Amino acid sequence: MTGSENAKAVSVNGRSTRTVMACFASLFIFQASSADIVISDDFESGMGNWRPSESASAAVIEEPGESNHVLELTPSGIFPLQGKRGLSYVLLQQAESLENVRMEGRFYFPTDGDGYLGFIYNHRSSPGRSDFGSIYVKSNGSYVRVSPHYDGNPSWRLYEDLRVDLDGQRRIRPGTWYPFRLDVRRQCALLYIQDFVSPVVSFDQFPHGQGALGLEARPGNGDPVWVDDVRVSELAESGASCVELESEESRLYGWQTLGPMEFQNAATLEFPDLDDRQWSDLSPDSRGAIITALQTQTASGNKKSTYVRVRFDAAASPENSWLAISSVNRLDVWLNGFYRGTVAADRYAWKTNNKATETQSARLPIAPRPGTNEVLIRVHGDRFAAGGFYADIVSPE
Repeated sequence: MTGSENAKAVSVNGRSTRTVMACFASLFIFQASSADIVISDDFESGMGNWRPSESASAAVIEEPGESNHVLELTPSGIFPLQGKRGLSYVLLQQAESLENVRMEGRFYFPTDGDGYLGFIYNHRSSPGRSDFGSIYVKSNGSYVRVSPHYDGNPSWRLYEDLRVDLDGQRRIRPGTWYPFRLDVRRQCALLYIQDFVSPVVSFDQFPHGQGALGLEARPGNGDPVWVDDVRVSELAESGASCVELESEESRLYGWQTLGPMEFQNAATLEFPDLDDRQWSDLSPDSRGAIITALQTQTASGNKKSTYVRVRFDAAASPENSWLAISSVNRLDVWLNGFYRGTVAADRYAWKTNNKATETQSARLPIAPRPGTNEVLIRVHGDRFAAGGFYADIVSPE
């Protein structure tokens, strides 16, 4: 053990049973990790290993009734769609260059209010913009959600199909320490809580394969969360891998995007005059979702709109069909230059072949022409926790 670990071990005798059990659990995690330790932080010497975001509310405090210090993260206020306030997170000063990395420790919700802890990975910053993978645990409700942040905007509305409710020994109860482990191998992130055999969730859809690790309190109003005994180690390339997510076959192909840009002709539904030379290719994720938040700005500027176009083929004698769309952003849609309708933003985006009534997609009637048809979509990107949609062509059965 290091000197700081010895100091913590000696102080165990003076702690409550609750804290002793949490300490033993965290020691088990650390001893089970065979990789070399890159960073070890018990917060007894402050938070010098961590770099707070501009609006972070983060501090090292003494755990009440214990001879122990913890990192406390507190939400920083209502999340705005413009400006730079709202995200409260800290990043580790080291380990940004590691593609295969493990972060482990323990967390604690001190109140029974609106608690949230996000585990950040593959964080990258460019001038005026930050993007990072995030998997978060919610105390009230006791669940885990996937929520990559694109230009600082969470995106959990796009990943409700991956939400996991925590029950049994994993059920979140305020006033209890929970050991955690986050394993990141390039784009694959696996989060473990309490049980270190089976991950709570695995996710490999965030596009960046390398970047900083960190911890986040929820944007908006809410209650604090504590974290302690954090260790970071380098992993071998081989190991547990992410579950391959199922995709759906689609008649749409050749996705492209043009943007981001400020809203142009947003008040009119005339077919926009766009520069045909500026389009770039856009690939759906492995589930089939189009992630427009990769282009649009949320916190860094006013370019909150983007255009997307895609093609499909129709038979020589085409039948009337529908364009099925499930979107968390408002969309204006044209087919072959003619306006076909506006799709309202829904609470969540679901695969368009989902048959459940509560997840039925919007359907715009279309009359395709024989041969190749082109759909143009204008995305209104000014919504919290948004940034994408599903789409496909549906023909009469």
